[in-house]
Amino acid sequence: MSEVLFESLDLGFNIYHTRMPGHTPGPGRVFSSLIVGSEKALLIDTGYGIGDYRAYVETLTDKPLIVANTHGHIDHASGNCQFDEVWMNPKDYALADWHTSLETRRNSKDIGDYVDRLVDGPYKRLPLEEGVVFDLGDRTVTAFNCAGHTKGSMSFLDSKSRYLFTGDNITRRVVLLSVVNSTTLEEFRQTLHHTKKLSFDHIVAAHVPYLMQPEWIDKVLDIVENFDPRKGIVPPRNFPAKIPGLLPTEYTVGDGFDDPEYCGFVYDGNHLEEFLQGFALKQ
Repeated sequence: MSEVLFESLDLGFNIYHTRMPGHTPGPGRVFSSLIVGSEKALLIDTGYGIGDYRAYVETLTDKPLIVANTHGHIDHASGNCQFDEVWMNPKDYALADWHTSLETRRNSKDIGDYVDRLVDGPYKRLPLEEGVVFDLGDRTVTAFNCAGHTKGSMSFLDSKSRYLFTGDNITRRVVLLSVVNSTTLEEFRQTLHHTKKLSFDHIVAAHVPYLMQPEWIDKVLDIVENFDPRKGIVPPRNFPAKIPGLLPTEYTVGDGFDDPEYCGFVYDGNHLEEFLQGFALKQ
């Protein structure tokens, strides 16, 4: 029997949340999401580029596919090469070139046993920006800026389900490690306020295998606005990566992914001044 690489959760409203192969830490590894309309389907993210993901998606829908990325990281955009064209925020182009390269993926411990199943190749990028609307027939999906985890992170709001797809940017723990590729804390705070103004019923996050309540944004926002660097945890729980030159530091509530209240972010303690640029700490 051949190995099962892909499995999907049915989120209702013809939306499929597919668990991708790979070993990303988190409560549910990494997921890509397929929204099927009456005329077209939108695929949000493409995983690590392990196996024939396109063939699997085509077992879920026979509608013409539109493909878009929440951001350019290795576990979200490496399967782009299996599709003719992919929408991505240009602010993440350079990041994606590095993160999704075959060399980077071959050296990633998260891919582990799947090295011999990696796919690679060219594809056309289409510039994604806030306000782009994907018309799927009986529903539309609108893209919004959602910078934080990366400078080019995007979210997607489906008109039919009223689900907001947030990638890694509004989730149980947001990684804001690099001042080069991630935003400052103040920019992330602005993103949270911007997103809070949208009208949606649930959040679909890329590493979470269930629907999250919209009030989760308030929880994240409260943690951000009450940030106290003296209470950071070094090294962070559930973050095994060691990155040269960076000091991953966790600022969260709760006690790990098994705790339903676990929420917060990871930042670079070695570049705290840059991370806090423009942000007023509470006394």
